[in-house]
Amino acid sequence: MKCYEIANDTLAETEKGFEHAVICVCSPDELRSQNLKLASHTIDECDCPGPAKLEAYDGYDFILLNIIHDKIQCQTQRMGLYIMPHKIIFVCDHSNEMLQEVLEVFLEIQTSNLTAARVLYAFFNNLTNHDSEELEALEEEISDIEERVLNGETEDYIKDIVAMRKRLMFYKKYYEQLLDVAESIEENSNGIMSSGALRYFKMFTARVDRLNRNIINLRDYITQVREAYQSQVDIGLNAIMKLFTVITAIFLPLTLLAGWYGMNFKNMPELQWQYGYPYVVCISIAIVIICVIYFKKKKML
Repeated sequence: MKCYEIANDTLAETEKGFEHAVICVCSPDELRSQNLKLASHTIDECDCPGPAKLEAYDGYDFILLNIIHDKIQCQTQRMGLYIMPHKIIFVCDHSNEMLQEVLEVFLEIQTSNLTAARVLYAFFNNLTNHDSEELEALEEEISDIEERVLNGETEDYIKDIVAMRKRLMFYKKYYEQLLDVAESIEENSNGIMSSGALRYFKMFTARVDRLNRNIINLRDYITQVREAYQSQVDIGLNAIMKLFTVITAIFLPLTLLAGWYGMNFKNMPELQWQYGYPYVVCISIAIVIICVIYFKKKKML
């Protein structure tokens, strides 16, 4: 367990113990050992997968979050938070990068009017700190795929499109859970947050809402790109089917001719004619040439 106190507007690690700390970072087992008056099932939930939520209890708010752990593999890490009037407990792995980045900033820099609520807001803010740039990069990737599709490049883009949709759905679920939690914090049903802290969280809620709407727009964009790609594939298939149809139409008269002279009648004068074979060959070539010229004029070849 790591405990921090606020001294001279600076966050500092303390050895005074849990009771004197303002910020605590611990595992579920370390929290159980403190014998606090916390709902036991909430500590168990910090280790179990599930949706994000905020629950108000007597004297504290309990928050569950799914923090992004790996953006490429779309993996999250579970975290629990206990928000008390003068203390915040983070229940997670001590090596959580999002939290460590925030704590390191306050450990190094003096911040005027530093409070536990200010650290909490900084943590939530860090969850979406560089997401605008990442969404812009995703939009550029989608635009690049769209340009190549419309240029008629014959690569198989379906895997890229599916992977992009998966990432967008991952981000959508992530922002929706943050939005739900931020709105619940704004309600401040326990009266733990000050008006100043709530003002910060209103800004955070507005930012997450914008990011969520951007994700929805990108999801619609990638859907349009997928439809454009499917249209290009369908056009290619139609062209192939058209070619096969024309070839079939060209050779259909020849099939009729072959069937005609394949009949077993005795009185077929052409069979005894010395020029019968070259005559049929010439007729067949003429039919093919006429059909090709006709289909070219109709722009079907």
